[in-house]
Amino acid sequence: MPLVRSIENAELSLGLWEITEDSSFFELAIPYRAVASNPVQQLQQLASRMVLNALRPLFPFEQIQLNPAGKPFLPEGMSQFSISHTKGFAAGIISAETPVGIDIEFISPRVLKIEKKFLNPFEYALLAPLSEQDRIVFSSLFWSIKETVYKCWGNGGVDFAEQIRIQSFALQDNGTAAIQFGQSTAVHTVHYFREGDLWLSYMQAFLQ
Repeated sequence: MPLVRSIENAELSLGLWEITEDSSFFELAIPYRAVASNPVQQLQQLASRMVLNALRPLFPFEQIQLNPAGKPFLPEGMSQFSISHTKGFAAGIISAETPVGIDIEFISPRVLKIEKKFLNPFEYALLAPLSEQDRIVFSSLFWSIKETVYKCWGNGGVDFAEQIRIQSFALQDNGTAAIQFGQSTAVHTVHYFREGDLWLSYMQAFLQ
């Protein structure tokens, strides 16, 4: 189906696609072939590239390269982009010049089992007053936010708990979070919104 959510402004283009099609639909629509061996992952890879093409028709897939950390990118002077996919959905974001990151995550109780991998004591304290259900919701958001920052950084080697630090966030379905990255005291903004049982977060920033 077409994009179910999109954002278009002078700085970026963003889209969320609900995957209801099969692989052949995407293979006919775009000049990209999935590299995953798993059929489900193939479909998700195709759908995420379809988002890029929906945002920028004739997107130059043939010029995509991978950096040493595995992040896809276009040559210098071309657009910056980021993609994400999960079961049933794919998302993409494009910026003319500035590094971007995007992530989609389902809200799931399983997040409580992996919190120690990505939360620091301050973030635990931010979530502590919440009910169990709200903690599941917003812990899932914190995971998505940190994935977005990681993708925007793009160079690997990041401790999610200690190097991506959420300073504040809005306790609502559409808002922003203030984050610090690495040793820098600079504060960056991650935007997010909820689509059903899914969080989408994105950022446009130069991280050092």
